[in-house]
Amino acid sequence: MSRFIETICFEDGHYPLLRYHQRRIDHAFIKHFPKATPLDLLAALPSPKGKGKLKVRVVYDAEYTNVETSAPQPRLIRSVQVLYSNQINYFHKYEDRSQLQELFSQRGSADEILIIKNGFVTDSFYANVIFWDGSKWWTPKTYLLPGTQRSFLIDQGIIHTRDIRLVDLQHFKKLCLINALSGIGEMEIPIENVLLG
Repeated sequence: MSRFIETICFEDGHYPLLRYHQRRIDHAFIKHFPKATPLDLLAALPSPKGKGKLKVRVVYDAEYTNVETSAPQPRLIRSVQVLYSNQINYFHKYEDRSQLQELFSQRGSADEILIIKNGFVTDSFYANVIFWDGSKWWTPKTYLLPGTQRSFLIDQGIIHTRDIRLVDLQHFKKLCLINALSGIGEMEIPIENVLLG
C-alpha cells in the first residue's frame, strides 16, 4: 500500500489549516489503519520562526513519519486542459500519484489539467477547483480529494458546492485553483483558457 502525504502551509508563525489536515489524517487511519493511533500533527510538526510562508510535507503510514520543510514554488498557470477519466480514485492523499501523473502527462502545452469523471468536473492535478460566476464562487460536489483549503472556504461560506458538468463552464467567468498553499486569487485564469479539445 502507498504511504500518505499531507502538504501543509506554515505562515507567519502558525499552521492556519491544521485541524483540516488532522481530520484528513484521522480519516485515512480509520480507513487504512483502524487498529493504529492516528498521527498527531501538533506533535510531529516543527515550529519555524519568522514571517512568511513555508511548505511542510509530511509522509506517513501507521509506523512511519517523515517531515520536510521547504520554500513554496509558485506555479504560473496560463491554460488548463480538460481530460477524462472514469476510473481515477484519489479520495485519500496517497504518496503514489501515478494515476494523476498519467493524466497530467497528456496535457500537451497546457500548464494544468481539469479532470472530468463520469461527466462531472472534479479537480486538477495539484488542486481543487473553484469557478466564479460573477457573484459567487462554486466548487464541484464531485471532487476527487477533500482538500483542506476547499473545506475551510466552504465552512466559512466563501465558496459553495454544486454539480458542475463540462457544459456548465460557459456560465463561469474564471477558474481558480486552490490547495493548502494557495487561496483564492493566487492561481486564476479566464474561463476561455480552459481548453476543451
